[in-house]
Amino acid sequence: MIAFEAGLAQILAKTLEPEFESISLNKALGLITAAQQIAAIDVPSVDNSAMDGYAVRCADFMRGNTFTVSQRIAAGDLARALEPGSVARIFTGAMIPAGADAVILQEDSQSLVESNQVTFTETPSLGQHIRLAGQDIRCQSEVVAKGHRLSAGDIGLLASVGVSKLQCYRPLTVAFFSTGDELKDPEQALEPGQIYNSNRYFLAAKIAECGAIPLDLGRCPDDAASTAQFLLKAAEQADCVITTGGMSVGEEDYVRQQVEALGSIDFWKLAIKPGKPVAFGQIQGTAFFGLPGNPVSAYVTFHLLVRPWLLKSMGLANLVDIDLTTASLTGYSAMANFERYNRGRRLDFLRGVVRINVDGQLIADLFDNQSSGVLTSISAANILIPMAAGQKLTAGDHCAILPLSCFGELKI
Repeated sequence: MIAFEAGLAQILAKTLEPEFESISLNKALGLITAAQQIAAIDVPSVDNSAMDGYAVRCADFMRGNTFTVSQRIAAGDLARALEPGSVARIFTGAMIPAGADAVILQEDSQSLVESNQVTFTETPSLGQHIRLAGQDIRCQSEVVAKGHRLSAGDIGLLASVGVSKLQCYRPLTVAFFSTGDELKDPEQALEPGQIYNSNRYFLAAKIAECGAIPLDLGRCPDDAASTAQFLLKAAEQADCVITTGGMSVGEEDYVRQQVEALGSIDFWKLAIKPGKPVAFGQIQGTAFFGLPGNPVSAYVTFHLLVRPWLLKSMGLANLVDIDLTTASLTGYSAMANFERYNRGRRLDFLRGVVRINVDGQLIADLFDNQSSGVLTSISAANILIPMAAGQKLTAGDHCAILPLSCFGELKI
C-alpha cells in the first residue's frame, strides 16, 4: 500500500502525449486548445460609439450649444471627418468620425428638424461614451491560452477576432465495464441478493463530463476467461480501460490476476479512504484503472485519480484542485462546521457541502453518514475534505476542500 501522493505521481507520469486536429469553431465547445490563440485584429477595430446620440468636438462648445448635423453614421458606415462647428448623428457601434472626441446621448439633445440643427442640454467631457479601438482586445495579444478548455464565452471571443478554425486536442476513448454477477441494470427486476449497477451509469457520465468518449462494454461475468476477453477487447478499442470491482483477493475477484497476466500493475492499494483497493497499470500498452466495486469508493477514486490522468492526457494545462505537474492537492480552504478526528492510518476524503455564510465566509459542513456504502453522500456533496492520518478538526478550524466539479471549480 502506497501513499496517495505517490500513486497520483505515478499516474500523472504516465499520461499520454495528446494528439491534436484542426476543428471548426462551431464544433470546438468543451475541447482543449492545442495552441495559443493570438488576436490578428483590434477589438473594436475602430473607435466607436457606445450609445445612440451625437458625435461632437468638445472644443466647439466654447462657442455655444446649437450645431448643424453634418452627417448620419450607422453601425457599419464609413464615417467622414467631422466638419468644423458641426456634429454627426451617430448610433451604437458606429465609427467615430475623425475630429470628434465625445458622444452626447440622444436624450440630452433637442433636434430642430426643419433647420437640420440640434441643441444640447449637456456640455460633454473628453472621451465620453466612446469605445476606443482595441479597448477589448489588442492586436497580437493572447485571446486563449494553450491547454485551455473552451467555454461558450471562449467560442464567442474567438469569433470576435475572426477565428473560424483552431487546433484542439483529440478527446480520448475510455472503455469501461463492471464485474459482479449480482449486478443488474435499472430496467431489470431484482432477484434476492442482487443490486442495481450504479457504477456503469456514473462512469459514463463522468467520462463524458471530462470531455472524453465513453465506450460502455457492460457487465463482465465473474470468471477468468470472460474477464480476460473483456480486458483485451477494451484495450484494443480505447485509449484507457476502467473496471469496477474484482480488485480484491477473493476467489471471485478476477480482474487483478488477469491484468497481471495480460499486462502489468504499477500499484495496487492506496493509503486512502474510501478507495483503498484501487489499481493502476497497463494492458498491452493501454492504460488501466481498476476501481473498487463499492460505488462511493469508485466515484471518489475516479475523481482523484482517473480524472486528472484523462484531462492531462487530453492536453489540459492544469486543474484548480490538483497540480498536474507536482501531483499535489491544491483546492480551497473553508471553515469547518464539524468536529472530526481521523484515528486511522489512511488519508480520509470526507464528503461534505460548502456554503457561504452571511459574513461571506466559506463554511464546510460534513455529510452525516460517511460510510463508503452511502451513495447519497456523493449525490449531496459538492466537496471532498481531505484529512490526514491523525488529523483533528474542530468547529472553526480551517480545512482544505476539494470541489467535486470536473475541472476543480468551486460551485456553490
